[in-house]
Amino acid sequence: MSVAIRRAVPADAALLAEHRARVWREAGGHGDDELVPQIPIWGAFFERALADETYVAWIAEEAGHPVGSGALLVHAAVPRPFVDSEREGRVQSVFVEPEARRRGIARALMAEITAYARALPLIRLTLHPSEDGRALYASLGFVPLDEMGLRL
Repeated sequence: MSVAIRRAVPADAALLAEHRARVWREAGGHGDDELVPQIPIWGAFFERALADETYVAWIAEEAGHPVGSGALLVHAAVPRPFVDSEREGRVQSVFVEPEARRRGIARALMAEITAYARALPLIRLTLHPSEDGRALYASLGFVPLDEMGLRL
């Protein structure tokens, strides 16, 4: 069976929120007590952000059923020398159902995300990979960057 990838619409917000929770469960070790209350908050955010295209997402479907998704958060950035853009992107919540993994679905989702990012154009893409995802992102050209962070 082949997988079709389509652009998400605001009506897909609940699915994207559920996929994000599943990413947090798997990669972050968070439990339902933390995540279940967060799902409707993410859903409301995704519905608004998909509509205004600050959050752009794609859904992978097999026989009409979702088997994966991935998204791009587009945000303002200070212009840089030699780059004609004032926006950057952060890859968010790339998720593939366990039974559909290792079939190129995450790679296909990332191809959509990077093509969109190049077409805008964005200055750069960043992401926070899971240990399982690092090899995929490295094969797509992602490298460690020189940033630090402070959680507030």
